Amino acid sequence: MRDMPFLGLLAVILVAGCASGSGLPQDTERAIETYYADHASEEHDRCVAPYIDGFTRVEIVEDGPERQVVDARYLYGDRIKDRQANGGRQCVGFSGRRFTLAKTQTGLEVIEMAGPRRR
Repeated sequence: MRDMPFLGLLAVILVAGCASGSGLPQDTERAIETYYADHASEEHDRCVAPYIDGFTRVEIVEDGPERQVVDARYLYGDRIKDRQANGGRQCVGFSGRRFTLAKTQTGLEVIEMAGPRRR
């Protein structure tokens, strides 16, 4: 039982290891993270300021000349609830969504995101 704190720390390190280096092109990753932070909601609107804390699995489903479709699994947190004085992270979890990005002359732009959105 005395190894339990070590195992908890190991789990955090493994998740953090998954969180970096998604394998996505940097512009795709940035577009998804920005759009998600600006529009997503998690936990039935309990987490209304979520951000992607790291990707755990990504798959580029389509990569054509005009659009890119990405299935992403990720760890999320919440910018507001992470800072509350009563301590701890109250909105944290794993989820997944499909993102459709348009390839434009100025770069990639998310045009569709599956899952709950802010009201």
